[in-house]
Amino acid sequence: MSKSSFARYGGWLMVLILLVLLQPLSDSVNYERLIYGLVRPMPATRLVEKDFTVVPGVIAGAILGGFREIAAAMIWMKSTELWNKGHGTELKYLSMVRTTTLLDPHWLEPWRIAGWHLAYNMYVEADKIPDPELRAKRKAQYMQMGVDCLKEGISWNPDHYDLYFELGWTYFDKVRNYDEASKWLSHTLQFEHPEYIERIIAHAYERKPEMQKALDWYDYCIKRNPADGTAYGATLTIHERYLTAWRLMEEGKYDEAIEEANCYLAVAPNNILPLHLKAHIYEQAGELEKAYKWWSVAGKTALNAHARERAARLARQLGKEVPPEPADIMRQEQMAVPERKF
Repeated sequence: MSKSSFARYGGWLMVLILLVLLQPLSDSVNYERLIYGLVRPMPATRLVEKDFTVVPGVIAGAILGGFREIAAAMIWMKSTELWNKGHGTELKYLSMVRTTTLLDPHWLEPWRIAGWHLAYNMYVEADKIPDPELRAKRKAQYMQMGVDCLKEGISWNPDHYDLYFELGWTYFDKVRNYDEASKWLSHTLQFEHPEYIERIIAHAYERKPEMQKALDWYDYCIKRNPADGTAYGATLTIHERYLTAWRLMEEGKYDEAIEEANCYLAVAPNNILPLHLKAHIYEQAGELEKAYKWWSVAGKTALNAHARERAARLARQLGKEVPPEPADIMRQEQMAVPERKF
């Protein structure tokens, strides 16, 4: 046996000896975690669903021996190696990350990374699929899997800030579902959190648009921190450009509200906020054809999936055929079937 082989096998032997020595301590810790409700037992049926051909024998031995946290750490290290080699979007890598979450569901980082890879990296990888219908469906599936992964992580770790934020940000930044974004981001407020969270919630309401709720959140930011220039500037913008049109809409004066919205559109025809406002006013007035037209105009701007989703929804109401957005497919599937587990 060569020196390198001896060193390699000797290293694994030391790991196995360490696992045996730690067995009583591991059993005691796991028992206390179960008794105090800190962890739920992992059903064996969940583990056998995984492809353990990617897991070395020594790690499989650790799993069978009850050293789940140690096995999770070892699998995480191997998945990190794959990532560093540029294999972060491969299913093998994702399978290993997912196995880590099953073995140690109270470890937050694997949940966060898995959700990010699915909703962002795998979503982008689906652009390589040539068939448009299949591409849209696959992107929707990856987006949904990323969201479900983060929700499952929250169910295991409801007393931590991190995953609430990751899910809220994914809804805000990727899915463009501002209702869900504001809901999950609001959950972070029960914990110590960065000041920018309230501003993101305000941005979400602004983009829907729901101008009064946006103002309420920006006002809160200013009262908490009078030096918050971003919130102060956003408040001035809403008052100067959009609030008059919003108030007229609330009073049912839709024609006048449209005239007000057009005033700023004449200056900034590609700005998404007045475009959203104009489309929303038409929608509230019951003029769905015009609402569809202006949501479609807004949807032509970069990174405006929210407008394209609203246009697609109206198109179906009007009997029009339009290519659905992944986020729109995702919402249809959410209404049709229970949440899929990642």
